[in-house]
Amino acid sequence: MQLIVADVGGTNTRLARAEYAHGTWHLHAITRYPSREYPGPDAILADWLARPEQAGVQFRGAGLAVAGPVHGEHARVTNLDWPALTASDLAASAGVPVALLNDFAAVGACLEALTPEDRLILQQGEADPSGPRLVTGAGTGLGTCLVTPNTTGDGEPVPPAIHPGEGGHARFSPADAEENELAAFVTAEAGLCTREHLLSGRGIARIGRFELERRDDPELGRALAAAEPAAAISTLADTGHAAALAVIRRFVTLYAGQLADMALTALPRGGVFIGGGIAPRWADHFLAPAFREAFRARPPMEDLLERLPVELIIHPEPGLLGAAVAASRARDHGAPAP
Repeated sequence: MQLIVADVGGTNTRLARAEYAHGTWHLHAITRYPSREYPGPDAILADWLARPEQAGVQFRGAGLAVAGPVHGEHARVTNLDWPALTASDLAASAGVPVALLNDFAAVGACLEALTPEDRLILQQGEADPSGPRLVTGAGTGLGTCLVTPNTTGDGEPVPPAIHPGEGGHARFSPADAEENELAAFVTAEAGLCTREHLLSGRGIARIGRFELERRDDPELGRALAAAEPAAAISTLADTGHAAALAVIRRFVTLYAGQLADMALTALPRGGVFIGGGIAPRWADHFLAPAFREAFRARPPMEDLLERLPVELIIHPEPGLLGAAVAASRARDHGAPAP
């Protein structure tokens, strides 16, 4: 069975052909499009379908993961000025039924399809299969969702229930005096300070500007003036540059602290999973002890947080993988995507 899958983001939209074979999903013909250069996903889909790689392929359905809220067959991409999306219009363009789902619902859906090689353990913990799982990921924005076990009336397992959230837009909660200063700095710039104001690509630049105010560092200043400051800071950090490394370490510990706050609300005894485009590139920093220390530093709940499993998703395309899982379920069971 061949499916069209897409991960529609505020910066890039990626399309691929998904095929289930030998017990696992395989992605082919992955193509990236700069989202803002197109009037909507219909134009991107038309270009992709017209490529030679898709010639003669008989598609059976499609799954589109969208970076924004999804209500039934309607969706809107939060960080683009595209018109609202509808599954029926997209199905007309694709020529097959389309399942729409939130981008982090897609990451939640992909959990069942991940292999051990697709994950890095950041904290072993004690996983409870009957507990909920928390999924987050920083990229253009900060996505969140909960995945909860599901059963039929007779106790038979069925696909888990996925509950997309907008936790990235919750207000940032500082953990110490320096984080209070950072929150005040961001509020002066943006009028408020949410989690996404810091845990995103633009958030890395904000942390960098905050760091630059605290030290005179021309190299960091040049990185912040680049077309893509987050990427420039990452490149600078790879050289061992102290200020750039300080920006990354602050990002990682902020991420850990906000994960802890979300975990204390949901108690995801099934595990905490980190996706998104940023964390996998900085896996070494997330594996360092500072991440675990910041994650547990919520007295008097240190012991509880220490028992939660925390994993980093390193599959290169979790959104596309989850879109394939969701589209397959919708096609097989006639159910809407999560």
